[in-house]
Amino acid sequence: MHNVKDTILKSLLVTLSIFLWSCASSGAANKTTATEKKESYQMIQEEKQLLLENTFKEMLATIKRGVAPDSLLPYITEESRYWLDDLEQAALTESSEMVSARSFHEILAILSYRLFQREHLYKTEQYRMLYLITAKKGILELVTSLPLGPFEVKNDRGSLGLAKSPKVPVILFVWDDISWRMDLKNSIPLITKGLESIGVKKDWSNTELALYLLEKEFRYDFRNIDKSLLDPVPSI
Repeated sequence: MHNVKDTILKSLLVTLSIFLWSCASSGAANKTTATEKKESYQMIQEEKQLLLENTFKEMLATIKRGVAPDSLLPYITEESRYWLDDLEQAALTESSEMVSARSFHEILAILSYRLFQREHLYKTEQYRMLYLITAKKGILELVTSLPLGPFEVKNDRGSLGLAKSPKVPVILFVWDDISWRMDLKNSIPLITKGLESIGVKKDWSNTELALYLLEKEFRYDFRNIDKSLLDPVPSI
């Protein structure tokens, strides 16, 4: 997988170099036509899209292998990493009032974290929130278990939608000059958007909806999936 990724990346860098050189030459000698520039740009976009497809496949394969969550750090943006750290700290310390003031997708992540913590389900001491979101039955699986549409690339941004509505992005990516990284921070709200409609129809608060979804998913596995999860899990 890495060989394929490296080959695509080298090809992309070569294409980009040629494109930049051609642009510079056109400015000096006016030898590169607008059509040639457009074709070079299109070639770069196609190379980047192929690299995005392979990077995403590699990330999913890494998740499936069940490796340590720090192995996934190269696949996510730095902003996403800081956001996950903030969420994990919130899960460990924030009161019910503070948690309830957050957005639905963050409440769902925090309550899920506390449920796993209470039931001693973590097999890692680090990057637990990243593990939780990407693990089996995690938030990311809500979308990756469904038929997905083609990747879309525009300059340094990439996206992926569902097959039934491919133009509506549910996973976002950012190009960092040499590789693609998943923008988890801004993707998770898109992934959970459909779930939020359940709460709207039933006139539930975000916390009520999050507890309902957890109880529905884990009712046969754990007891006491209730408002006690709104407060930090007591240390044992």
